[in-house]
Amino acid sequence: MKNLLVVIFCFLALESASFGQTTGTTVTHTNQYDVLNDFYVEYGYGSVYFYIDQGQNSNYSYTSPGSFIFGYTRSLNKVIGVGFMLCYTPITASANIASSSPQTMNYNYVQALARVKFQYMNRPSFAMYSGVAIGVTMDYYNETSTGGKTKSTQSLLPAGQLTLLGFRVGRSAAFMGEFGIGTLSILNLGFSYKFGN
Repeated sequence: MKNLLVVIFCFLALESASFGQTTGTTVTHTNQYDVLNDFYVEYGYGSVYFYIDQGQNSNYSYTSPGSFIFGYTRSLNKVIGVGFMLCYTPITASANIASSSPQTMNYNYVQALARVKFQYMNRPSFAMYSGVAIGVTMDYYNETSTGGKTKSTQSLLPAGQLTLLGFRVGRSAAFMGEFGIGTLSILNLGFSYKFGN
């Protein structure tokens, strides 16, 4: 009888030890709405500046590679986040006909905006949001005449962006996209990384 009790006790001790090991290796996945800091880089197309410049003179052909955006958002709670956006948008205009007017004009828009983000759908791996951003733009402008002379100027302009619909797919590292209107772009696609509880 003693031997049977010793065997049962040893069996129970081994079983409890195995349970202790499994609980130590449990992995917890952090949901994206529990992570407070969000850095992102985006490529955007369709800046309002492009359409304004293009509409000013039909004698020029306008081209732009798009907008290159870097941003940061700090979540205050599950809905509201605040942060900033930096953007560079180059635009080049070439004269369609030879004349005394400049043959090429280069606009280099450097934007800095403060942003408020409203996240209205929070899932572990998917979020939807909207937002508004306002700030300033420095336009580094230069033009080259027919004779090859270059003239450079700088001007300060207002900047603003209204994000009508944005989404983020992923947890810490994620793909993101935004649709809106403003000086940044109409459509943005990029990569986001969140960290810090």
